[in-house]
Amino acid sequence: MKANWIDTHHIYQQLLAAPDQETREQLYKDAIIQPWQAMMNNMTDTFQTEPGDPFGVARAWNWLLPEHFADTPQSLPVMEAADAWTIGARALAKGATQWEAFTDRLPLDQVTGWLILADPTRSMPGELGYTGAIDWTQPQLVVQYATPTEENLRCLPGAVVHEMHHLIRLRLFPWNMMQTSLAQYIVHEGMAELFATELFGEEVLGPYVTAISKDDLATARRLIANNLDSTGFDVIRAYVFGDGVMASMGGEPIGMPNYGGYAVGYHVVQSFLRRTGLSVAEATFLSAEEIVAQSGYFRN
Repeated sequence: MKANWIDTHHIYQQLLAAPDQETREQLYKDAIIQPWQAMMNNMTDTFQTEPGDPFGVARAWNWLLPEHFADTPQSLPVMEAADAWTIGARALAKGATQWEAFTDRLPLDQVTGWLILADPTRSMPGELGYTGAIDWTQPQLVVQYATPTEENLRCLPGAVVHEMHHLIRLRLFPWNMMQTSLAQYIVHEGMAELFATELFGEEVLGPYVTAISKDDLATARRLIANNLDSTGFDVIRAYVFGDGVMASMGGEPIGMPNYGGYAVGYHVVQSFLRRTGLSVAEATFLSAEEIVAQSGYFRN
């Protein structure tokens, strides 16, 4: 698999050097909007963007926009000091090498990675200063930082390969928003996080897994065990994200600790890997139902 890393740092430097807002806007459209345009076209209705606003979806995703580069954003020198773009590029390249033995089974032959600066004043609840996402229309991923800190920058290489794994897994086992089960969702997230720790160690684990208490993990495990076959994205995401995050979206509480599904998914896949001796790459081609059943996690 070929790894393509977009040098957004250079793009941001060009935006800062632009002589006026019009020039910044055109550069932003060409360098950032255009490569994501297909995905953004699919999201305009979801975000109810203003007709004719070329930055509508980028704004909805909380990306820093051209006007933010009239002066240097506070996050930029922090990311530069951390050498974030080099770390991200190396993580993407290392992740790509893990699939060399599976070339004939992979659903894609290249992946493109982006590191984007986000607006801290408009971050989504629970992001903890950073988040990641994938493009549904082409094999590219983004990790975005609104508030970079020493703690969340530690997670950067893991976040990159976590999203890489999502790109692969979703092409092998496509989702249907009405039929995808809770079991599939927790395995999807847990396996991506295990891919990250397999490559970079547990120090890159995100707080979605590490911050949960023992009692909350037990609660999450019980709730998920009783609902593994539940379907419908609006239903199953409540078990993955938890009451706090869902409340910010207008959801009803179900007693789920925040990000309980992420943590449970991690432990399910970890148990499966220990029992079988498989690597994450090998397990990626197996169904969620097989992984849950062989993990034994819900029988202990």
